[in-house]
Amino acid sequence: MKKAFLTGIFALMLSAIVVLQIFSDREKAKAIYSEPIVLKSDMIRLTDFGLHNAVADLLWLASIQYFGGWESRTNEKMSEYLFNATELDPQFSYPYAFGVLILPGINQTDKALELGQKGVDLKLSDWRIPYYMATTYYITKDDATNAAKYFDIAANTKGAPDNIAHIAARFGSNTSKRAQTIQIWQGIYETTNDEVVKERAKNYIIHLQIMDILDQAISIYFDQNKKYPENISDLVQAKIINQVPLDPFGFEYIVTDGKATIK
Repeated sequence: MKKAFLTGIFALMLSAIVVLQIFSDREKAKAIYSEPIVLKSDMIRLTDFGLHNAVADLLWLASIQYFGGWESRTNEKMSEYLFNATELDPQFSYPYAFGVLILPGINQTDKALELGQKGVDLKLSDWRIPYYMATTYYITKDDATNAAKYFDIAANTKGAPDNIAHIAARFGSNTSKRAQTIQIWQGIYETTNDEVVKERAKNYIIHLQIMDILDQAISIYFDQNKKYPENISDLVQAKIINQVPLDPFGFEYIVTDGKATIK
């Protein structure tokens, strides 16, 4: 009898927990989302008891949680976190490099280049800042002139790995922009210990390699049919590829003027 009573109590408690969780989830769904308020660095300086470097470290960790932890729906505050961290500790080099590489992906390219230029102007001995600047200029801005300039700075920065110096030295010698871009991302993938950056580099390499495969398949289709396919799925029906590849960024591949592009 006692056992049955306890079992009943436990069942009621469990039911109550489930109901409360459902209620809580519904209330969260109704709540209006708002981005966090990020204090300006000059305000932080007034309250951090002179521990600027330590607070810069905390801001850096907060920015990673904000971005990599999927706490934000827009990432609009990411540049504020990074600028604050570098203003509190200007010699803290990695936020400059990370921002230059990540911000363009969330539509903050100009902020990325502004942040990177701060690091370059301070002559910080971190080759990643100019290398990522070159990457952003070349891939996002389609500006080979500035890309070459910053690749040269990266190659001549003390501590730059041999493969990075090699890529920088050979920049512009490859006539294929896609092949050049894969090489740039490969250099980033091979040298970073940052999981967010490594994952981003890997996904770009896969994305570009898929584009290469699709272009080759489209060329084969044209040779066989004397016309270009209307859709990527036509390549599967023609048994040139086994299936439509899944893009790591979720893009949809289409055929435009005989080339694989994204929708």
